[in-house]
Amino acid sequence: MQGNILDISPAVVWVIALSQLLTFALTVWNLVSSGSRANAKTLEEHGRKLTHLETRVKTVELNLDEIPEREDFHSLELQMSKLQGTMDVLTERMRPLASITERMQELMLEQNRK
Repeated sequence: MQGNILDISPAVVWVIALSQLLTFALTVWNLVSSGSRANAKTLEEHGRKLTHLETRVKTVELNLDEIPEREDFHSLELQMSKLQGTMDVLTERMRPLASITERMQELMLEQNRK
């Protein structure tokens, strides 16, 4: 029996070469995918900002819906004009009362002098 020596040196060379190739491929993959991870973080941040802005815009829209419009101001102006007319009528009706009150006051002052 002759002893055969198992020569594994070619297999070791291939394993080392494959290991180096795999390391190189993983390094390239990490470099390429690191940008996409950064982009994913940026997109997530932009998504949060967009959601916040949408909320703010909805709030502003609701506030704008509650602001009186031209028709509301016109209606208010008409009502104020009617109120002014009513006040003018009331003022005219109060003048006779004012003169009656003045005469009564003069009468009372005259009676107190006697």
